[in-house]
Amino acid sequence: MLKQGISVGLITFISRITGFFRAFLIAYYFGSSGTTDAYFSAFKISNFFRQLLGEGALGNSFIPLYNKLEETEGEKRGKEFIFSVLNLLFIFSSIITILMIVFSDEIIALIVSGFPLETKALASKLLKIMSFYFVFISLSGMIGAMLNNFRHFLIPASTSIFFNLAIIVSAILCGQRYGINALAWGVVIGGILQFLVVLPTFFKIIKTYSFKINWKDPYIKKLILMTLPMLGGIMARQLNTVIDQWFASNLETGAVTALENATRLYLLPVGVFGVSLSTVIYPSLAQAVAKHKEDIARKYIVKGLNILLFLVIPSTLVLTFYSEDVVRITLSYGKFGEDAVKVTADALLYYSTGLYFYTGIFLMTRAFYSMENSSFPVITSIISIIINIVLNFVFIKPFGYKGLALSTAIASGVNFILLLIEYRRKYIYFSLKKSTIFFIKSSLFGAIALLLSFKIHFSLLKLIVFGIVYLLFWGRTLYKNKMDVF
Repeated sequence: MLKQGISVGLITFISRITGFFRAFLIAYYFGSSGTTDAYFSAFKISNFFRQLLGEGALGNSFIPLYNKLEETEGEKRGKEFIFSVLNLLFIFSSIITILMIVFSDEIIALIVSGFPLETKALASKLLKIMSFYFVFISLSGMIGAMLNNFRHFLIPASTSIFFNLAIIVSAILCGQRYGINALAWGVVIGGILQFLVVLPTFFKIIKTYSFKINWKDPYIKKLILMTLPMLGGIMARQLNTVIDQWFASNLETGAVTALENATRLYLLPVGVFGVSLSTVIYPSLAQAVAKHKEDIARKYIVKGLNILLFLVIPSTLVLTFYSEDVVRITLSYGKFGEDAVKVTADALLYYSTGLYFYTGIFLMTRAFYSMENSSFPVITSIISIIINIVLNFVFIKPFGYKGLALSTAIASGVNFILLLIEYRRKYIYFSLKKSTIFFIKSSLFGAIALLLSFKIHFSLLKLIVFGIVYLLFWGRTLYKNKMDVF
């Protein structure tokens, strides 16, 4: 599990790095103007359902249902379910694509009504091009979830790299000649690549395909009913971000940028550790639940929480105590001066206090999904949003933009604790004794690593020394006991 998690985490890290480079090239070639406003607006619209279909909601619903179906009715019935889901998804995504093309002017006018007419016209044109991306990313995301269920994690995790590379190459080779249109076609090509990359492994496993749809399959209805609450949760998280941005827009100049940059940094370990580990654990957890093997399911959850402690505690210490060093290494170039470093580092510090909660939410949410319960995570998300709004009002005056980051961390903590308590109460009870010991040991080893690296002035060397010292403390135990450590 740990080895697979590290592999997926590494691929995710490479994907995030290529994403950073993609953003840099767009800024380098096109700057910040009405042209880029049109591009990002059109892409955001065409990419909207990626949150639902390409990044997990539909796939997370599919996995427990497929495992239950295969366990009770056999492999042939499971494959029939796969074919029905993919065929229905193709029809649905094609209809949405056609609607986006036909009504692109109206969609743009509704979403970005404040744009000048020229910018609206360009955004509509770009949306027509990028609409085709939706078909490919929907199918790619769904097939990726299926591959995860069959223990093939690296190929689905790598698809975003190909997407980023397509846009990077389009910007470099065609950006100057074809302008912003090159990026739009780069998005479409990236979507096609993401789809093509997962196909060989899919057919290697499934070995056949059928274009038939079993319209009477009760599991199709269950899939839709499970996915709808997840969409609500996704929208809730997006609303949370919008609310923070609204509060920040009423503060001093640079507050919004500081929060945006800090968010990008703390989300890196969230993606590399939280998303990657939950992706690896979830199929095994869902299969254990489908087979009523409660002890195995309990083991996966406890191991997941402990692995996150092992990885996230040192990350939290680095991002809090060495926040300025991290910002300086990653962002302090060109016009990003020391003042920007300071305000971004302050926001990063407060965000990072909730890092374990952010990552743990991914794992516990999927634990509920394995029980075919997608509603309770939505309820906890709504509760956390309300708490976040209240705390924003409380903290914004004494702490400014730092208070917004702290509010997010506290609200995430409440979200995680509610998920943990309810799952242990309603489904599978597991002891937190081992996790408590892990927390203490990880915190102690991290504190020693801090003391031994604190006086080093060179930022990169400071972070390297911290990592080496922390791993040395765990080295003997990990070598001797391997996964049994967790």
